[in-house]
Amino acid sequence: MSTTVRTAVAAPEPPRRPLTAADLTVGDPVWVIAAARWQRGEVVQLARVRVRVRYLDRHGITRQRWHAAIPEDPVLHGGLPDPVQYLCTTPCGFVVAGTPGQTVLEVREAHRAAHHEPGLS
Repeated sequence: MSTTVRTAVAAPEPPRRPLTAADLTVGDPVWVIAAARWQRGEVVQLARVRVRVRYLDRHGITRQRWHAAIPEDPVLHGGLPDPVQYLCTTPCGFVVAGTPGQTVLEVREAHRAAHHEPGLS
């Protein structure tokens, strides 16, 4: 009987870029925007450029919706962490929601660059 040494291999980091229909297969976990919020769902059908996703809405009802998988209707990898929120204390007081996988620091910096730089309102 021989003993072999096994080394742990970390799972690959999920991509943080928006995915296209070509990147996905049926059954893949994904993040989509549905009812004005990020929802985690599962791919149930693929077309050439669109993806049909099944997800639970905030009331616990199972829904299915087609997503175009374009920047205006992004589909992100389901292995990314939950989206975070950042409360801007000065000067606007907005609660800013990030995308799945963003850190609070990234959300804060993007918000400040877009809304609090000199010359921008």
